[in-house]
Amino acid sequence: MNLLLNIESLHPPLTGIGNYTLNLLDQFTQLPGIDSIECFSGQDFCSAEAALARCQAHDQKQAEHPTQPTASRLRRLLRKVPLAYRARAWLHDLQLKRHAERRKHFLYHEPNFILKAHDGPCIATIHDLSFIHYPQYHPAERVTWIGGQLPKTLARADFLITPSEIIRQELIKDHGVAENRVRSIHLGAAECFQPLSPTDTQAVMQRHGLTHGGYLLFVASLEPRKGIDVLLEAWCSLPEPLRRHWPLVLAGAPGWKNQALQERIEQLQHSHGLRHLHFVPNSELPALYAGAAVFIYPSLYEGFGLPVLEAMRCGVPVISTLDTSMAEFAGDSILLTERGNTEQLAQQLQLLLEDPAARQALADSGLARAQAFSWERCARETLAVYQEVISRHR
Repeated sequence: MNLLLNIESLHPPLTGIGNYTLNLLDQFTQLPGIDSIECFSGQDFCSAEAALARCQAHDQKQAEHPTQPTASRLRRLLRKVPLAYRARAWLHDLQLKRHAERRKHFLYHEPNFILKAHDGPCIATIHDLSFIHYPQYHPAERVTWIGGQLPKTLARADFLITPSEIIRQELIKDHGVAENRVRSIHLGAAECFQPLSPTDTQAVMQRHGLTHGGYLLFVASLEPRKGIDVLLEAWCSLPEPLRRHWPLVLAGAPGWKNQALQERIEQLQHSHGLRHLHFVPNSELPALYAGAAVFIYPSLYEGFGLPVLEAMRCGVPVISTLDTSMAEFAGDSILLTERGNTEQLAQQLQLLLEDPAARQALADSGLARAQAFSWERCARETLAVYQEVISRHR
């Protein structure tokens, strides 16, 4: 089997789709069953090994110079330009078509929603439908572009993958996708995410001025859909001694439609001691998770919710949202709150902070549950989809 994988999402800083692509690619280089892998970056082609090396170099550079990459800022500015998504897609399609003849027998996997032009078998991963459920939290140009392109992908793809059963059922019930054309494959967490001692986390704690076990944590792109406003209000409503003892730490690159949120964060940095670390390189994330007293992820809607699984793998108690993909894979191994319920979230936070035994029990439960989810399993199940699609084309 020859695989063509789109790796445009590997541009730093990596988001959830970038991490999905990176970890699948890494696992595919170790699994039997794939004869060759070619990666398309939007501008050029490279081997899997070269793509992985680039990512490692980017992460090392970010660890040494922890500022928001200029290229990422430029991309966000360009995305505000009318027709930017369409122009970018057209240029990348054109580049792919120039080399189409040599790769027409490759199986093409698009890990980022929208299929490009390809004459051979095609698979797309549809991570979520937040642009439909929460269009107000996305750039208008992106909503228009994906809204116009997604039906074409759903019709043209030989097979579809979703990261949770919730998203799979949305495609089946709301978009008419046949049940035998879409499969849910849960994501995984890398082995570097594991419980760490204060000695293990010391360097990262010192770098950010934190104390192991002495802070609350949120990790994700900072945008309204993640429920950060609910988290901020819940934390601010805690008794002052608790809030002072466990400051809230936010780690993540800026997301969409976050100007008001950013202003609120800056205000609380001055008035309540909130810590905003901005983007944190992958190499520091395991220690940052493992050093937290509680991880909170009150997102309104996710395709999977990878930070929740990563925190569970680090042996940290987690609070997230009812009736979401996080509840689907985590079950009763985390605490769950209703969407947007600030009072309930504050109550659960206070309960955990005042009861070390409850924190430990929840952490143990989450850690045990998280062992069922690995990138190796995710890659094997994805490879099984590839083989099924290839067999249909013979």
